[in-house]
Amino acid sequence: MATSIRKIRVPPIEIKSAFSEDERVREKRPERKKDRKGIASFHRAPDRYSFAHLAKVLTGGERLAMLSAVDRLKGRSRVLVELALFSNFAFVRLAAVSHLSNDPEALIDIAKFCHYEDTRASAVDELSNKGSALVEVACSSLFGVTRMDAVRLLVEPEALSEVAARSPHRDSRTAAMEKISENAQALRKVAEQSSFRSVRMNAVDTLSSDIDSLCSLVLSKHSEVKKAAAAKLSAFVEELDDVEALIEIAKISPSEDARYIAVGRLSNDPFSLRTVISDSEYGDAKTTALMLLSDMVADLDDSEVLSDVAMLSPYPDCRSAAVERLVGQSNALLSVASKSKFKDSRELALVKLKGDVDALKSVSKLSKYSDTRKKAHSMVAKPEVFASELARILG
Repeated sequence: MATSIRKIRVPPIEIKSAFSEDERVREKRPERKKDRKGIASFHRAPDRYSFAHLAKVLTGGERLAMLSAVDRLKGRSRVLVELALFSNFAFVRLAAVSHLSNDPEALIDIAKFCHYEDTRASAVDELSNKGSALVEVACSSLFGVTRMDAVRLLVEPEALSEVAARSPHRDSRTAAMEKISENAQALRKVAEQSSFRSVRMNAVDTLSSDIDSLCSLVLSKHSEVKKAAAAKLSAFVEELDDVEALIEIAKISPSEDARYIAVGRLSNDPFSLRTVISDSEYGDAKTTALMLLSDMVADLDDSEVLSDVAMLSPYPDCRSAAVERLVGQSNALLSVASKSKFKDSRELALVKLKGDVDALKSVSKLSKYSDTRKKAHSMVAKPEVFASELARILG
């Protein structure tokens, strides 16, 4: 009897493939375990390069280690500022400041608020070529010594005038003022821009012999600066050619002689005289200007100037001449009839308006004087005038 043997063949490729996969799994597992062990040991080991360790070194390590730690923090402004402000070690603070040389804002904070004088001084030194930063320190540092250090380093008059004008601290203001005492432009800026009256007045006093600067300041927005400048200019009034300055002297100078001379030097300028008449604080200047303006009536052609003469001149003939020159200019005559304090001027103006019923109606309503209102009303109410007016209205 014959027998047959069947051979069961397993494809070798599949066995190899399965084996290879198992091998790969076995090979990788020890490696992963080894990696985890390495990471764990890394975290457990003291790391001299971790930030927590840096903090320990910076607060109590060896000098060289501390300086090395500061070096590692270069570029981290926030941490360096904290070190500069609060470290108990001077060499740490100063090293931190040196690494902040390109960060003016950080250095300004240190100069303003650090409680260590050596560190503030170092910060100010680092800012020595940054004028705007020094201005901020000079105006805002909590420490007088540092404010004065900042002022000493400032050389630009513009920057010094800013400190003198706006610093809330007297010491830095005074120091800055001393450094610009010979610079007229900077002093003018202080006189115009300072929020402190005493500083403004100090600037004007320093400029008391500078005529050009005083002429500029006599137009200041600050009334006390204007008056102080005008008072100082009074000593030079005969030398002045500046019309605006002469007007201001005539308006506000406390010196009667100076006012008189100023008005006299304006005698050929009707518009300047008109300004003195309307704006001067002193009656003598007004009267002198009005007299000079009245003498010019024959040469005047501006309706507003002529109206002023017609309304205000103390001379009847000048008032009458001014009204005559206003004939045909109803608005100007209406103003004279409504406002002049002289009855003869008001009545003459009404006569010149007799052909302008609308103007007469306005006078009858608007004049400050009852006699003029009544006269204007009666002129409109005349039968022939009123009939003509009704016919015009009815068309």
